[in-house]
Amino acid sequence: MEAEEPSLIRYRTLLASNPELFENPPGCLTRILFDADEIRGAKAEVLAERTAAGWPTDDMRVGVLAEDPYIGYVIRDAVRFSDGKAGLYNRVVASGGIAVLPILPDGNIALIRIFRHPARRWFLEAPQGLVLPGHVPAEEARKEMMEEMGAVVDELTPLGVVYTSTAMTSENLKMFAARITSYGAPQRNEGIESIETIAKEDIDRLVLDGAIIDGATMALVLRSRIRGLL
Repeated sequence: MEAEEPSLIRYRTLLASNPELFENPPGCLTRILFDADEIRGAKAEVLAERTAAGWPTDDMRVGVLAEDPYIGYVIRDAVRFSDGKAGLYNRVVASGGIAVLPILPDGNIALIRIFRHPARRWFLEAPQGLVLPGHVPAEEARKEMMEEMGAVVDELTPLGVVYTSTAMTSENLKMFAARITSYGAPQRNEGIESIETIAKEDIDRLVLDGAIIDGATMALVLRSRIRGLL
């Protein structure tokens, strides 16, 4: 029998230690395949499709393609779709994080202007950060506020969870609204250029005009407004 490639060996190890990452719940329309023959069959189908389309076929691995303590796991599953067709599906099983909307005493909000490496562009957004296993999201939210904008949180209100990109990643952010009195200097070594005070009457216009396009920040504004915090 052909030996399994290292990415698939690591995949099976992760499956054994974290089975919740690979569940096929009742009614699931995209089922993960674990049988070696079914995986080979899915790879063969995708190889034929890509070859016919003239797409790259140099990396057909199934399994854990990469892992990183800050990101999580880049995984390629062999799957069977609802129409019975087999295929491959890439996903990022991501570490969780937090997003915090800083609200000043007059109801205005403070946002950071930050350069985001993955998108290679500037964003006007609420402070966000990673939450490593074993850490408490609310404590990390307070810490992030101090680190990124030198702000002490007077009151922290949980606002639920937002998933950042459900078609590609499991990443979700625990959301909070933070009452602050003032803020200090931006954390420049994290790519933060400045901190901007946004008047509450201007928030909707900046969202509509595309000045605020970060999904987590828009979700924070919406949840805060529904909760009567803005």
